[in-house]
Amino acid sequence: MGFFDFINKKESAIDFSDEKVELLSKLIDQLGDTLIKSGFGFYVARLSEIRLSATQRDKEKFKELVVSPDLFGGAGALWEIWIEDTDLRKKFEREFCRLVDHLKDIGIKNGRVDQVRKGFKI
Repeated sequence: MGFFDFINKKESAIDFSDEKVELLSKLIDQLGDTLIKSGFGFYVARLSEIRLSATQRDKEKFKELVVSPDLFGGAGALWEIWIEDTDLRKKFEREFCRLVDHLKDIGIKNGRVDQVRKGFKI
């Protein structure tokens, strides 16, 4: 990487079309319900903040909330939780992957997000 590569770096476009925001809300609701049933309801507040930033079309806040240690970091991150109930765990994994895929579709481009998503075989 060259010293002036930051000049050529393009800002990734975030698509806050009504359809994308509506689907994001639906995916967050589904994942939130599964998290509550699994005893991990404390993640729902963070997901709600993501939804709010999308409905307000606040690109900077949205990116900051999505690409955060709370979702994609190490120990204690959402992607890393373990749900004992096999059916709920599989449901969580499917819903989480659908959410991540949709975040990428909206315009989130981040190596860590890609790395976490590839870790799921869904």
